[in-house]
Amino acid sequence: MSPEPQKAVRLYQQVAEKLVRAISSGEFPLGARLPAERELALLYQVSRPTLREAVIALEIDGIVEVRKGSGVYVTALPGTGSSSAIMDVGPFELTEARILIEGEAAALAASLISDQEIQALERLLIEMDAANREGHSEAVDREFHQVIANATQNSAMSTVVDSLWALRERSPQCASVFRKSRLSGVLPVVSEHRAIVDALRMRNPAAARAAMQGHLRRVLNYLLDATEFEALEEAKAKVAAQRHRFTASVQRGRV
Repeated sequence: MSPEPQKAVRLYQQVAEKLVRAISSGEFPLGARLPAERELALLYQVSRPTLREAVIALEIDGIVEVRKGSGVYVTALPGTGSSSAIMDVGPFELTEARILIEGEAAALAASLISDQEIQALERLLIEMDAANREGHSEAVDREFHQVIANATQNSAMSTVVDSLWALRERSPQCASVFRKSRLSGVLPVVSEHRAIVDALRMRNPAAARAAMQGHLRRVLNYLLDATEFEALEEAKAKVAAQRHRFTASVQRGRV
């Protein structure tokens, strides 16, 4: 008999488990600040979004604390067994999947969408604007994207898009990051959604794909901004470097 295939381990899970081992071994003791994001990404040979997903998983498990503008600190020693958060789906990989899948859904819908569905999307734009002011626009946002998926007249596509949104709501990592994004003032951008509707109204598949993918890439950027925990430290370093250059220049001028 051939050996049973091993379950694939996503890259951020591997990084999270390496961080857990480093913390358990005392390399990063309790209370210590982890190396800068750029250093860790280089150490583990991964992108910064992948590293952030690993850190978010450890934060949800209470092993580290992300202090915005300062860094990541070890707050507890890991327990035994696999972490449920480490095995979760990360917000960046979920959004990457949405870019690919919902971009194609929009392109397919452009050729098939009905006038009634266009009207439904227009109504949802108005509701989204109102819901943004009241601070609870997630349900409207989900309905908007589902109308487009349903307009493909492909039940598999509709089901996949629905499952991606359900996963976003069920995933502790996604919930944590989207909550941080909302607290930083990021809400569904009506103009981005309107651009999608405009492309669908023109029945232009290429434009609809581009509008949807452009919107979701900006969502990815909003999430990256919400999880940027070293911005203040980097800004301080730049100011210090500029001050050093200025001081050195003045001193040379006095010689």
